[in-house]
Amino acid sequence: MLPASTINQMGCVLHRLGVIVCVMKARDYHRMLYEAKQDLARYLVKRQKLDQEIARRQAVVSKLQDLCAEEDQRQFKKAVDRVIKADLKVGITEAVRVILQDNFFPMTAVDLKKQIEARKLNIQRYANPLAVIHTVLKRLIQSGDVKVVAPINGLKAYQWISSTDKALSELQKTSELESAKHGGLKDSK
Repeated sequence: MLPASTINQMGCVLHRLGVIVCVMKARDYHRMLYEAKQDLARYLVKRQKLDQEIARRQAVVSKLQDLCAEEDQRQFKKAVDRVIKADLKVGITEAVRVILQDNFFPMTAVDLKKQIEARKLNIQRYANPLAVIHTVLKRLIQSGDVKVVAPINGLKAYQWISSTDKALSELQKTSELESAKHGGLKDSK
């Protein structure tokens, strides 16, 4: 409830239900409108200043994000360089193994050499890098990890044998052995 002095100054009348009804003069409404407009103008100026500050902050955030992205990219490149340098310590056999596993399609020894060089593995330390690659391929074929497939441009092509292919091959061999043991398939009547 308003204090009695305020009620008297505003020319308010107490209503029977306890509601205060104020009878104001037209100039009081004009004064209140003027003050409300002044408040609105102050708030609009504050909002304009806030909008300008927000725009400045957004620009700062955007620039910082760009700088962080560049730094993240540099960090990523450093990490990649570390991995490449670590790969340099990997032997040529492991490099051939990884490259063949990564590629779905068959590759020639020349293709393998190019891929090894692209991965920055120094194979120039070998007098004849292709001969070394052929030796590695021969060992991988003997171990059952690689198979020779149809030639590409007249050159032998090699393909990694997936674990699924190995399992199917073993099942087929087992089936053939069982069939040979039992004298082939017999028809029962």
